[in-house]
Amino acid sequence: MQKWLIALGVAVSLAVVPAQAKQKLQPWQKKALALVKQEKKVLDAFWRDPAHNVLFVAMKPDGTSRDGFAQYLCMQLKSAGAPEGKLNSVFIYDPETYRKYVEKTGSGSKMGWAFCR
Repeated sequence: MQKWLIALGVAVSLAVVPAQAKQKLQPWQKKALALVKQEKKVLDAFWRDPAHNVLFVAMKPDGTSRDGFAQYLCMQLKSAGAPEGKLNSVFIYDPETYRKYVEKTGSGSKMGWAFCR
């Protein structure tokens, strides 16, 4: 019975992720994503919630806070054409520890965070 419930949970979570990814991005969001992915230290990036402008960025940890880099990425969003007055947020995480933390707690931890104005 437990194996069946686990399989169902995995199937549902896999179905939800593509649904999030299919949300239509605005032209500025596409441009911003391309700019962010060009950064040498960025492993991956995606719009976690395009409707609310939440950008997730994966980076390898070096033991320092990445809040400053998140603020820099806010400037990249603005240069890509992010609308004035729209609150954007950048969430920087280590993909390895993030996955393990989510599996244990149901939520993730961050290496850096910024609210862009």
